Amino acid sequence: MIRRLATLLVAAASTMALAGGAASANPAPKSAAELTAVTPMADSKVLNFSWYGQQTGYWCGPGSAQIAISSRRTPPSQQQLANYMGTHTGGTDHVGLVRNALNNFIGTSWFEVKNMADPPSQAQRDLLRRDLVLNIDNNYPIVANVISGWRPPGYPGGTIYHYVAVMGYRAGGAEALIADPAAEGHGGGGWGNVPRTYWISTYNLGTWIGGKGYTA
Repeated sequence: MIRRLATLLVAAASTMALAGGAASANPAPKSAAELTAVTPMADSKVLNFSWYGQQTGYWCGPGSAQIAISSRRTPPSQQQLANYMGTHTGGTDHVGLVRNALNNFIGTSWFEVKNMADPPSQAQRDLLRRDLVLNIDNNYPIVANVISGWRPPGYPGGTIYHYVAVMGYRAGGAEALIADPAAEGHGGGGWGNVPRTYWISTYNLGTWIGGKGYTA
């Protein structure tokens, strides 16, 4: 009887161990926030880059790409970038063309297009902040296709379809550094009060991008 009881206890212990092993091998699925979380390498980081003003009223795509590429290498001219992206008097048709230029001229396959709804979902906002930190910590810039809508201080009125480079973060990714190729009047009349670079909240950046996308 004692031997049988011992056998039963050993069997029970084995069953519990197997159950515990199964639980550890198949942990509970992570939440969306956990899956997109990235720990910043620092509270703030800004890439080394050169600012360029767009050379025509419709070359904000080439201008932003030129700024972004300058953080990695000497960039091509805006004319070269405009030719590569098929930019015309109506602008650069979509952010995928900018992605292609960044991958080509930097010599990487890093960049993808991330689209955002208007207004963005919370998951999209979380992903934007995660991408901001991940890209800058790995020395990759972001180019964002934006719509005003929401706009930074100093911007002209009306609906504006635009591209800007995102070149740094601070406050652990809560704020993003914008390098704007239309600044100091390069975007035309009404752009004279826009500075070359400025900080905005990453939340507002998401609102600004809403309906378009960004490279990351």
